[in-house]
Amino acid sequence: MRDFARSGPTILMKLTDYEATLLESLVEQFSGLLESDGEEAPEVGDSFARWQAELAEPDLLDHSDPVIRRLFPDAYAGDAEASGEFRRLTQSRQRSERLAQAEVVMSALRDSEAGTHRVQVRVIELDAWLKTLTALRLSLAVRLGIETPADAEELDALDEDDPRSYIYRVYEWIAYLTENLLGLR
Repeated sequence: MRDFARSGPTILMKLTDYEATLLESLVEQFSGLLESDGEEAPEVGDSFARWQAELAEPDLLDHSDPVIRRLFPDAYAGDAEASGEFRRLTQSRQRSERLAQAEVVMSALRDSEAGTHRVQVRVIELDAWLKTLTALRLSLAVRLGIETPADAEELDALDEDDPRSYIYRVYEWIAYLTENLLGLR
């Protein structure tokens, strides 16, 4: 990362080709994790009917995946039935919001200036960026097994040949992006 600058309602980020490709890939993978089997809910004009259809929708996310469990935790520890009901009532909307936020990031990455990857982040869309970057970092933390500061310190000390070292550097890079975007809020 070379540069962050705010100009009125826009933040300009300059990414290398590698950084832009990496971020795009991470966001695509994250969106893929959240997407269903490709079946979209039928378009319903009546908002009550649409709400009723959303409530009847089966659980589309694989809660055996630790990343999904972390992104969509049980609302009631120790009460699986209440947590299941809460999930039934809220998960579709949460999932849709996360996918829409990820699409904001993807759209800005696709619209970046070719070759220079000067990405324009509209300040009005900054929350979508921050939420997506945070979700990406959380997902990587789960995959890396980071639960405490000691876990992160252990990963920071890994030999560069260890494959986890690369993923940890990506985890830290996302924190760098987030910190710089927050600083321009």
